[in-house]
Amino acid sequence: MSPAPSWRRLLDAVTGAAPAPELDDRIREQARAEAPVLWLLGKVQSGKSSIVRAVTGDTDIAIGNAFTPCTRSSRLYEFPPEAPVVRFLDTRGLEEADYDPAEDLALLEGRAHAVVAVVRAMDPHQEAVLEVLRAVRRRHPHWPVVLVQTRLHDGYPDGRDHPDAAALARDPDLADLRRALEAQARAFQDLPGDGPIHEAAVDLTPPQEGFTDPQYGLEALLDALDAGCADGRAGWIRDLAEEARAGRAARLRPHILGYALAAGAADVFPMVGTVAVPTVQGRMLHTIATFHAVPWDRPALRAFAASLGTGTLLGIGAGFAARQVGKLVPGYGQVVGATAAGVASASVTYALGRAASYYLETRRRGVQDPQGVRAAYRGALREAHALFRRRGRDTGAPRPEDRTP
Repeated sequence: MSPAPSWRRLLDAVTGAAPAPELDDRIREQARAEAPVLWLLGKVQSGKSSIVRAVTGDTDIAIGNAFTPCTRSSRLYEFPPEAPVVRFLDTRGLEEADYDPAEDLALLEGRAHAVVAVVRAMDPHQEAVLEVLRAVRRRHPHWPVVLVQTRLHDGYPDGRDHPDAAALARDPDLADLRRALEAQARAFQDLPGDGPIHEAAVDLTPPQEGFTDPQYGLEALLDALDAGCADGRAGWIRDLAEEARAGRAARLRPHILGYALAAGAADVFPMVGTVAVPTVQGRMLHTIATFHAVPWDRPALRAFAASLGTGTLLGIGAGFAARQVGKLVPGYGQVVGATAAGVASASVTYALGRAASYYLETRRRGVQDPQGVRAAYRGALREAHALFRRRGRDTGAPRPEDRTP
């Protein structure tokens, strides 16, 4: 395959990006196959929605209005929705006698995930959550569990703001809160199995409640979630949360990362990527243009290609052809070659998206900066290669049975 036809297919995919629900569904499925699942276990009003808001920056999220049913007792929220980077599984009805976690466990089998127990700090009655976790750990004794203790202010004296770490540890007025936190932690440390238990005490409140820090304990929460996410995904959750609090352009990164995951998943199995990767990249560029409110046309795409430079375009096309050949080498292609192809496609797609975002943002301001576009591509390629290479080394190529049905 020559570089020119590969680039032409990408150009056609962008300029011909009419609504295509079936294509968008396939891209979404490919990203889902790679996205970690955070399984949220907690009673009603325990603070699960607040955790999702803190990670994604979606201020409108609420359990029930943005989650879609996936099993009889659970529902999923995916972010970003068009190409998920992370998925949240919320299980309802934990306190009902007939709840059986087997169906939710089946959804998570063979996937990178964290089991997140969300409990109100001053609520000692957590047997329903603990019973589910015991069943999980009997079946998967090595799975990590993240214990998130929420609504710390329920244990504050009236009118008090959040304490600093020293006051939380020693203030006699907070003795009841400390005892409650310690008792909960002991109960969860007694779970069967030898998987680690990561803990975070947080108070994620709406600004109107008047606390000086509405995301109290967020850093500890992000550390715990990252520690609980296995298979090369350390740092992903923190990156999402930091970008949610950053500027407008940074908030586009999760969308680009989602399309990169979809491209990498498409390139795992022989010859699938020959059509899918340029198509995924085309849909990504269309999404980026919508975000910046700057439409693509053929002159704009030619200018973007010129900004990237001939060497970059040749590398994209030639590398794509080489990856397809590498996947088909006997004894190499099905494991090493497939993984390497996925890493390469994901990395190039991510770099292409970051460069396109830079190009469209400068074009929107009436500025031409070809050197900046090339620098954005090269920097993003280095970043992505390190990220996806680590994931490929830790996970290997996904098995067909690991894909989301």
